[in-house]
Amino acid sequence: MNFKQGIALMSSLLAFGLGAEAGAVCTQTGASQADRDLWNTHGCWQDFFLWQYQAYGLKSGDWSNRGWNDACNVSLEFPKHWNASYLLTYGMLDNFAQSFHGTADYRGTAEARSSNFHDSLYHGITDRTDVFGTFSPRFWPWDTDKVETACPLYNPNASNSNPASRAGDYMHEGWHANFDKHNINNGNTGGHRPGPQGSCTINGCDYFYFHGISKYAFGAMWENDGTANRFHSPNQVQVEFLCDVSDQSQWWIPLSVRQTAAADANSRAVSRFINGPGYSCGSPRPW
Repeated sequence: MNFKQGIALMSSLLAFGLGAEAGAVCTQTGASQADRDLWNTHGCWQDFFLWQYQAYGLKSGDWSNRGWNDACNVSLEFPKHWNASYLLTYGMLDNFAQSFHGTADYRGTAEARSSNFHDSLYHGITDRTDVFGTFSPRFWPWDTDKVETACPLYNPNASNSNPASRAGDYMHEGWHANFDKHNINNGNTGGHRPGPQGSCTINGCDYFYFHGISKYAFGAMWENDGTANRFHSPNQVQVEFLCDVSDQSQWWIPLSVRQTAAADANSRAVSRFINGPGYSCGSPRPW
């Protein structure tokens, strides 16, 4: 069994063994403060969500009862999905002297089109409550890779139900797609290494590959040389994005969005890296 088949099999087993009850739906009764605060900066921008569903490869069958025809209702999943996309499309400061990476990197990782970042993919959604998201690789040339986000990113009272954490998962799962494209084996535990080990306290660990600010030209985050000198892990890409939201986003990004980004990043930094704690938002840059 090759690596790609192993990841797909593990995902299937988890889905049947640990997934949410069939027919369940994510909670659609409201939105977090951070979602509402960011929403208030743009309102229901029709041109954007009509662009976004195509740019992210969304399919009506996946989102039909989740705001597909009610895209201005921030209590529903599709509006929350495009709200997070708005953040990463327009919210980054792109300060080459201080940002980990630029908008081009984050969009390249999240969006559907094939590029140096990954092969073509599409964004779906799952009612699972035991994960934040999943990546499923394609098996046949006519298939498309799939990124799914899960209810803990949408249920209004969940700690990670906010635009930054949701977009951060686009980074995480998008980086599994990057590894799939470039045939990189990051481990046999859902694309991570088994744990706990080192400073990692969960079963699904990564290394944090430290790099200086400005080491990567904007748009070049996908580059790696096969060594720790120039490489990213999925959790690392996620933490760097979240810290860029927290510390290096546009002035108009609401404080609630920055704060939830920092909380998510710092929690991951102390629990998911073998050589942790990795980087904490607010720490001095560059090094």
